[in-house]
Amino acid sequence: MKRISLILIALCMSSGFVFSQKAKVRSAYNFYKDPYNDYGKAKEAIDEAVVNEQSKGMAEAWYYRGLIYSALYTSDSFKSLCNQCLETAVESFQKANELDPKNQWIDEINTFRIPQVKQLIFSSGVSSFNSGNFTKALSDFEYVLKLSPGDTTVTLNSAISAENAGNKEKAKLYYKQLTSMNYNDDHIFMSLSNIYLQEKDTVNALKTIREARKLFPDTLRVLLSEINIMLSMNQQQEAIGAMETAIIKDPQNQNLYLALGNAYDNLGHPKDEKGNDMARTAETEAYSTKAEDLYKKGLLINPNSFELNFNLGAYYFNQASEMENRANAMKSTADYDKAKIEFDKKYKECEPFLEKALEVNPTDTGTLSSLKLLYARTKETEKYNMVKAKLENQK
Repeated sequence: MKRISLILIALCMSSGFVFSQKAKVRSAYNFYKDPYNDYGKAKEAIDEAVVNEQSKGMAEAWYYRGLIYSALYTSDSFKSLCNQCLETAVESFQKANELDPKNQWIDEINTFRIPQVKQLIFSSGVSSFNSGNFTKALSDFEYVLKLSPGDTTVTLNSAISAENAGNKEKAKLYYKQLTSMNYNDDHIFMSLSNIYLQEKDTVNALKTIREARKLFPDTLRVLLSEINIMLSMNQQQEAIGAMETAIIKDPQNQNLYLALGNAYDNLGHPKDEKGNDMARTAETEAYSTKAEDLYKKGLLINPNSFELNFNLGAYYFNQASEMENRANAMKSTADYDKAKIEFDKKYKECEPFLEKALEVNPTDTGTLSSLKLLYARTKETEKYNMVKAKLENQK
């Protein structure tokens, strides 16, 4: 009879302990709700309840924990009490559902509580991004992605944040995900291509931009990007066709005439593997003529273009130098004199373009050096001394 009494006493003690833990859960909720809103005491009580063996298996405890940690984040007075308030809130709501998939709050958790916290984390990411904390922004957006995998907006934000944070691997990861999601924006491909270029991976950069060309055949910026990559890879011939297409799309773009003219200029002056000039042919002469024509067309659009003026001036200067070299090889004085008249004319032909280039950019060393050589050949002593003095002042 005494033994039975002892067992009953033990059961009562156990029951009382469990009851006290349930009371702790209820106490946490009471501190949380109106009119108390004492989230500090609520946190203290719920943190104890979710680690206690008697109450950590209660869905109710985890549900309240989610509510309390959500409130901590939005409270200026209590926000400092936790480092990952929102993440803790989400995990708490998820734990409540895991412990009891039929708990009385499940609809509220799934349709309101978790989406609400997810939006707060997303907003935190936006705020961090706008303040320049790209690493924190990336962390926030990545957490949202765990809750909403496949969300294109969050994936895009993750990619841009990673790129700004200097995390190229994650930026590539998310940009690639967007391309596989058929995200209809050419900027995605261009951003991915630019990262490859930063990594000196021109092969994948060109491959990426060509994928964009298939999807956005009429988008000029994609075409221009492809051209720039091909030019950087010294694919002059391949780039020419693309540039001619680009000029049709954008006939007032002076830079296209400059780039295409420069490409033809290079083809018109072929060099061997050692960098030595190769013999000119009818084909290379035709390329040079095209280059001259393109530089002129560009100058019709913008007569004040430094690059177009310099390139056309240099084009005529090089022609004059070649003519002079051929003349110097002539044995007949009469033939030389005739040739000299022609190459002197060509030297004078380049002068206004180089002088215009200097007018646009008065300190450019390349232009000053070219004019110094030119004035020495045209015997314009005053002009020669002027550019010589400018060059010496720049040393």
